[in-house]
Amino acid sequence: MWKKIVTFILGALFVLLFVVFVLGLVVNRDLLSPELYSQAMTENNTYERLYTDVFADPAVQEAFKETTGVQIDLLTEEAYAQVVSALYLILPPQRMEAGMDAFFSNLTAYLKGDIPELQEDVNFGSAVTPEVLADRVVKASTAVALDLVDKTVPIVENKLEPLVEEELVAYLDNFNEGRLIPIPPKLVRASVSSFTSVANEQLTTVMLGPANETAGPETRLQMEAALAEDDLPTAISLAIGERLSLRVSERIAASEDKLAQSQALVGISGAAMAIGETRDSAVAGLNTARGYVGMLQAALLPLAIILLVLLLIIVWLNSDDLRSALRAAGWTLVIASGLVLLLWLIAGFVLRARVSAGLAMAALGPASLDAIIDDVVGSLLGGIWGSVWSTALVWLIIGLVFLALSYSRALFSALEKALSGVWEYKWWVLGGLITVFVLLPLLLNIFRGDARAANQPCNGHVELCDRPINEVAYASSHNSMSIAEYGWVWPMHDGTLTEQLDAGVRALLIDTHYIEGPQELEEFNSSLSPKDQEIVRKAQEVIVEPAQEGEFLCHQLCRLGWTPLPDSLEEIRVWLAGNPREVLFLIIQDEITAQDTDKAIQAAGLIPYIYTHPEGDAWPTLRQLIDSGQRLLVMAENEGPPPDWYTNAWTVTEETPYTFIVPEQFSCEPNRGDTGKPFFLLNHWIQRGSPNRVDGAIVNDYDFLLARAQQCAEERGKMPNFVAVNWFSQGDLVDVVDTLNGVYNAPE
Repeated sequence: MWKKIVTFILGALFVLLFVVFVLGLVVNRDLLSPELYSQAMTENNTYERLYTDVFADPAVQEAFKETTGVQIDLLTEEAYAQVVSALYLILPPQRMEAGMDAFFSNLTAYLKGDIPELQEDVNFGSAVTPEVLADRVVKASTAVALDLVDKTVPIVENKLEPLVEEELVAYLDNFNEGRLIPIPPKLVRASVSSFTSVANEQLTTVMLGPANETAGPETRLQMEAALAEDDLPTAISLAIGERLSLRVSERIAASEDKLAQSQALVGISGAAMAIGETRDSAVAGLNTARGYVGMLQAALLPLAIILLVLLLIIVWLNSDDLRSALRAAGWTLVIASGLVLLLWLIAGFVLRARVSAGLAMAALGPASLDAIIDDVVGSLLGGIWGSVWSTALVWLIIGLVFLALSYSRALFSALEKALSGVWEYKWWVLGGLITVFVLLPLLLNIFRGDARAANQPCNGHVELCDRPINEVAYASSHNSMSIAEYGWVWPMHDGTLTEQLDAGVRALLIDTHYIEGPQELEEFNSSLSPKDQEIVRKAQEVIVEPAQEGEFLCHQLCRLGWTPLPDSLEEIRVWLAGNPREVLFLIIQDEITAQDTDKAIQAAGLIPYIYTHPEGDAWPTLRQLIDSGQRLLVMAENEGPPPDWYTNAWTVTEETPYTFIVPEQFSCEPNRGDTGKPFFLLNHWIQRGSPNRVDGAIVNDYDFLLARAQQCAEERGKMPNFVAVNWFSQGDLVDVVDTLNGVYNAPE
């Protein structure tokens, strides 16, 4: 009788400690795994649904209008979709995902005691201040006005439509009130080629209107430069941006307190609201949990040993009768694992109900946002349940096997026969079986790695992870460094290098130069029209001349716009460090020596990120590069190698021509690089002295760009890898690339 009592007591203790052990496993292996939360967000397309579901909600449209002053009520449904698409490109899901992943990593590291300070805010890569938010809304709205241009308006070399200045002013005045209206075809076709330099200065002043006092000299110069090239749409887009900035900046600044009070970007407060808690109670709970986490982590291995010892004692107490020993061990394991599963079912139900109640009380926003949160919580609970189930299932099966052996006469007889030769060593036999079937699973559950890491995306998509890098398409920006914000006279992009990368660009095509001498400047000027020569003269007054020594990013002429090469390389390094699951390409039109490029790359700290491809080897997959940390490939159009990582682009890349004046000239014919290379560069832009934003809106349109990419893939027998465009923020570059990669379905 005493054996049964002791067995029951030891069994009850085993069950209790087993529950604590599994709780420790769940905390250590699941709740402290940032991948658990990242995967739940990814599984539910959370960041994408913010655009497709939440921003489509009428209540959100009204909030957008109130906060920014942009009159979206005057837009058609299609136009509002364009607003969302533009915001998507400038503040993309990838940026949100990177910020949330960093938040999850910080939170779990804090709970584990790896770092001393909790980072409460979600950092989206750069501070989301009212100024930054206003800048992005203005860029998005300007992009919409251009993207909504009539795509049937032909891109022509010579425009014959006379400009009616009153119509131009009337159109631009709409933006003073935040009304987004596409550029009329008449203005797209209008010519200012007959205007003198003085007339272009006067027209710039008229176009800026109320923004004349706030527009900087660089903007005025860019507008005059566009007009000198008879590119009225580009000058219009710059005027739109300046006029909108006055209204949007004022509205968003007025909403700054409301934004701060909403706690919208504070992860801890947002999570607390979702479960009906305050921020202070949530932080206090986290600090308490931090103490328990340390105790649980330290107790896991001792608990595993204690559980084994308890089960061995239970078996030893009943070892006189093999059947009793099996039943005692079997029931102990079945009850322990069954109780764990039951407790988690109850806990999951209670937590889900609490979150639902918290959402109802908090009134975070539209029902679409509540639905996203509910889905994410459901995935989290499901992920933990799967882990608990797989953990408890091992011992549940072992317990059921022990019970089957003890209750089945046939199985028990077979077991007795099998053990008859060694039964005199029954203690060792039973101890060995228990050790193998109990201790090993216990230890494996403590030390096994997190399988969720294998499901993390590569360049934004899990589906791309195991593809060789030469079988993936990449959004690419041509002359990436030619940026309006940096004051370049004839820019090719709106958006910094960081903003391009955030938007999904994964190949940067840049030009490296030394500052030109007087003779080079004279030769360049002699090739220009008198009006363009006047622009170059003004540029010398507006643009700070770079030092004579050093390496720069320039196009055509450094005195028309330049960026120090070290600054841009540092910007790329910072972005790579903050986005550890992204692979980038840097394709350099190198007009400086390989030695100076190497020196700049090393000084920027990029060497650890660079992949060197062994000649003749198969190209690695995205996952392999990400796992290795070597996530940057550098190619040069003229030099290289050496160094070994400095690959000559045309030894591994083929391309199309790039001097197209009108879309009808686009072709897929071979240009530089022999055919049959591993990589294929699709050059896709209209070549102009002043790159035209409306050109970008038309040729980067989803249907147009995708049709050309598919045509070239068919003609050349290879999918384009680098889809390179001007004006990355105009049109649908990222969507087209995702379609080529098979990870995006265009809306019907």
